[in-house]
Amino acid sequence: MNATAAPEVTTGEVKARALKGMFVLAARTAASQGLRVVSALALSRLLFPADYGLYGIVAYVATLGAYLGDMGLSAALVHQSREPTRDETFTLFWCHQAFTALIVVAICALAPFLIEGYALGADALPMVWVMGVGLFLTTLRVIPLMALERKLAFPAIARAELAENVAQVVSTIALAALGLGAWSLVGGGLVRGAVGWACIASASPWRPRGSFRPRLLRGLLGYGLAIQLPPLVGALVAGWVPLMVGRVLGKEAVGLVNWAWALSSTPMMLSVVLNRVAFPSYCRLQDDPLGFAEYLRTSLRRLSAALLLVIPLAVLTLPVVVPLLFGQRWVAAIPLAQWFSLECVLMTLTGLLATAQNAGGRPWERLAVVVGAGAVKWGLGTWALHRYGLSSVGPVSFLVALGEIWVTTWRVTRLNAALRGLVSQVMEPLLSVGLLMAGAYAAAWVLFEQDMLARTAVGCVLFAALVLVREWIPRTRSLLDEVRDIRAFIQARRSASAAPVSPVP
Repeated sequence: MNATAAPEVTTGEVKARALKGMFVLAARTAASQGLRVVSALALSRLLFPADYGLYGIVAYVATLGAYLGDMGLSAALVHQSREPTRDETFTLFWCHQAFTALIVVAICALAPFLIEGYALGADALPMVWVMGVGLFLTTLRVIPLMALERKLAFPAIARAELAENVAQVVSTIALAALGLGAWSLVGGGLVRGAVGWACIASASPWRPRGSFRPRLLRGLLGYGLAIQLPPLVGALVAGWVPLMVGRVLGKEAVGLVNWAWALSSTPMMLSVVLNRVAFPSYCRLQDDPLGFAEYLRTSLRRLSAALLLVIPLAVLTLPVVVPLLFGQRWVAAIPLAQWFSLECVLMTLTGLLATAQNAGGRPWERLAVVVGAGAVKWGLGTWALHRYGLSSVGPVSFLVALGEIWVTTWRVTRLNAALRGLVSQVMEPLLSVGLLMAGAYAAAWVLFEQDMLARTAVGCVLFAALVLVREWIPRTRSLLDEVRDIRAFIQARRSASAAPVSPVP
């Protein structure tokens, strides 16, 4: 049970491994996005808003249970400087299973009250039970996945996640084609969980061997709970949609919101990739403030440049794309999808900043930010929902996300002196490009109010022209220069990987 020191890894080696992991997971994400497009096109024709709404309300209960069952203990093992002992991983593994069992019992007991309160119908009760039991497919993989992440073995993780994505898409479409409605979404999620667990377990070097020692939990619970509470609070905040929108406007409105979020949340998949690579990398750079700051600044600059040049164009084209590709039944979700697309840009950057907070030893600070943002969203959002209905959901979510990224960036600058000036570096491009997009959208609407296709085309051209004008404005960060740097970086990486290795004399 003796602890072993983590192998010495230099800052350069950490960055190299992180970059490799980022490229591998980005490639997996690109493949997953292709699958996601296929799934969205098929399911939008096979399912209805009520199906998405029923699944969204039921799935929220299971998602909340997954957050409760984690406790952040695996993140605490990734963060610590020494290698985890066999007894630590064994103890945490069985703690996860025991706590998940208690949560599943609670979910099954409370399910009838949820079904009755939201008038979800007879199918919802067994759906809750099945998804509750399916939580074990998540907890069984936590420690094996932790062992892979700690070693920065992201190629193996990418292969496993691509396999589970393929399994989910194929099974969900097949079940929907059979007319199973919301059950097809449940079945696809279970297949995904089973395939993912099998792949991760086979790739990971960890096996459940050791002794169960409860006293080992005391040293990990403090940091682990601090890491886990912000996403748990985030899940409670996300419950505003199924709980409040469902209560006030019904499950069909929840279906429109969830469908719009699923369509718009592509940047969030990129955020997941970056955060998974960034957290163990930032943890290894804790003793190198300058390297930490440089890595964070570069990541934020390049990520925001890519998003701010692409997402506004997607927002402008959604009124044409949605009815053309997905059908008229989803037209009511277009404004939601536009607001959510902008919100996802903010949330993607906030995720990277939050990862830096956690790795820098400030998880309780992160928790305070999330609690504050959540309280504002529930309070302001509920008032707006009763006053303005479904049209208020998107603007409220965007404004809360904008406030959260400003506060988070400000707090991150306190991690070390090398991060001074980060607030303006992050916020200036967001605000300036956002105003340019709003101006292009308004001008196109005034010019072509009745012709949607012309309005979309003119809006995109105006936005591109305004972005080029912005490049010449003093004291603004050039987005095109960042894109050139990204391209040069990728070309350099390709050249380095393709160069022949000199024989050792």
